[in-house]
Amino acid sequence: MSEELLKKIEVLELENKAVRLASQQWEHLQKVYQESVDRLQKKVSELSESHAQSSRALFGGDLAWWDWDYKTGNMTFNENRARMLGYGVGELPQKYDKIVRMIHPDDYKDTIARLQRHLSGTHPNYEAEFRLKTKSGEWRWFFDKGKIVETDILGNPTRLAGVLIDIHERKNIENELVVIRDKTIAESRAKSSFLVSMSHDIYTPMAGVIGMAEILKQSKLSQEQVEYLNTIVKSATNLLSILNDIIEISKLEAGKLEFHEKPFSIHQVIEEITGSFVEKVHEKGLEILSFQDPNIPVEVVGDPVRLRQVMRILADNALKFTENGEIRIEAHFLEWDDETVKVKFNVCDTGIGISEAGMKMLFTSFGKLDTPESKKYSGGGLGLAIARKLIDRMNGHITVESTPGTGTTFSFIVVFERYKESEVADPMKELLEGKTILILDSNPGRRSILAGYFVRWDAEVVESGGTADALKLIQHRAEINKPFDLIAVEYNMQEMDGLKFGASIKHNSSIKKSKILLTNSRLTPVSSSELSAAGILVALVRPYTLSRLRSRIREVLSQVRKEHAVDLEEVSLHLQEDQKRVLNILLAEDNLINQKVALITLEKIGHKADLAENGKIAVELFGRNNYDLVLMDMSMPDMDGLEATRQIRLIEAANPGKSPVHICAITANTSTEDEERCYEAGMNSYISKPFKLEELVRILNHI
Repeated sequence: MSEELLKKIEVLELENKAVRLASQQWEHLQKVYQESVDRLQKKVSELSESHAQSSRALFGGDLAWWDWDYKTGNMTFNENRARMLGYGVGELPQKYDKIVRMIHPDDYKDTIARLQRHLSGTHPNYEAEFRLKTKSGEWRWFFDKGKIVETDILGNPTRLAGVLIDIHERKNIENELVVIRDKTIAESRAKSSFLVSMSHDIYTPMAGVIGMAEILKQSKLSQEQVEYLNTIVKSATNLLSILNDIIEISKLEAGKLEFHEKPFSIHQVIEEITGSFVEKVHEKGLEILSFQDPNIPVEVVGDPVRLRQVMRILADNALKFTENGEIRIEAHFLEWDDETVKVKFNVCDTGIGISEAGMKMLFTSFGKLDTPESKKYSGGGLGLAIARKLIDRMNGHITVESTPGTGTTFSFIVVFERYKESEVADPMKELLEGKTILILDSNPGRRSILAGYFVRWDAEVVESGGTADALKLIQHRAEINKPFDLIAVEYNMQEMDGLKFGASIKHNSSIKKSKILLTNSRLTPVSSSELSAAGILVALVRPYTLSRLRSRIREVLSQVRKEHAVDLEEVSLHLQEDQKRVLNILLAEDNLINQKVALITLEKIGHKADLAENGKIAVELFGRNNYDLVLMDMSMPDMDGLEATRQIRLIEAANPGKSPVHICAITANTSTEDEERCYEAGMNSYISKPFKLEELVRILNHI
């Protein structure tokens, strides 16, 4: 075979090989193509099914999608939008400026504002509810939601997309519910307002019952008759307490309870509440303790009336359910910043406690504990509900801890505004810093209260529960030449009373550097001569109030006893015979029963009284006569007590030589805001109907 032929064969074989290779590649390409076609057909089928499902879902959910070319203003929708508005496909406008004209005029401004907030970047999404006009002329409610989906290189929106949802039926139901709700609230408030307006009419006959019973108690009666009268007074008083709570909760529900913030002293509120419960607590054989954290600023900004009301409710509750032991009223400083002060208030008792089931219904209106122990206590179950609502209004929170048979602690935290104008350094820290104090008392609760004060004044405190151990401590400190600077010893000690303890160390030269402060209950008064014989300068009467504690500590450490006024709760309620003077009193009262009660009471005490049947007559009588005291009812015809008081103050202002008269409100309006209104009008004091004899005598003692 020639060489040329061989070359041709070789070329043919190469070409044949190339053809076979190309054929194989073609077959592979055909296979790949067919597979791609199959996948494409499958994807088209899936997309078709998905589109059908989406269409069914949009149709079933009354939804329509929209796509908005922001630059051109063209909008695209699916057919659902036309169907929902009653139009045929292609009948709706496709331009944005024409579409928005279909929005109800009352909804247009808000809708455009919401869209602009999204376009400007203020809100991440655009959402709006508005009414669109259908082809039949009906307005239907829709919810529109969308967002920017494309932007240009500068970040400006170029396309938005979203959905339109038919909410017409839901909106109709909402509107019906709103109408029902508003009607229910209006009816509830109407009932509450009726109760509030009826308060004076409710209290007037009750005041007559209690007032006449109190007068009758001053007569010569047998022991049995006195017991009957006490039962009448107690029952009527309990009924008034329930009525008070009902009216108060009615005011809260009617939205008529107002809050007035101003600078005030938390310390003063705690002292007032504690002082008002001293007699009630001692009548039950209990002890009342008080703690006012010295770190709490002198004044804060808040509503003292509401704080006082909450504290009184909790203290009343503690007193009601406690038969043995003690009640503690406390205010603790927690923290402050540049603008606010956070304070925690506790009211603790050693009463019957609350079960786990009872805890769940504590703060519900008209909810009462239903246990054998609690059934014997009266009340409407409203006090704690009122307290919780008031604390909520003060942006606070109330909690409770209780152990059945052991006691209960109610705590709430309130954040007050700082009142920097009244903030001053506490001089007691400078006086007591570094000093060593021994507190001798067998009662751990009393010890901890007293220790709490000294610790906050940076003193070193040692506690002892028995006189024998205390004497050893005192002797040991004296031997190492580090005597106690102050020894606070309780009078009622089992081993040796406080006076004997003071006398036992009086003549010990190594100990006499220690100053002694006697602590004692109001029920165990100690005379100045007894104190002097025991080598003790002054006694600190419980409950410890911050003002009294500061005063007594200064006296003890300086060894200078000041001629201070007797503590308010230690004052005898009745005037001594040689202290009595006949007062000229003006009584402004329109109710015949209340007139009789007040006039008989004043006559029995030995004073003279003129009667004014309304505020107008009271002002006229005041202009013609001189009075030492005006007893002023708030609710009277022609002119009420508040306006009459203002008129009297104007008469005094026009006559500088005339001494201001003491005006005391005697009223059935027992709420705290009514009390505030009395003081704002120019009154000096306030007594709620039915007033007790001792309350009136206390006022007379200050004239």
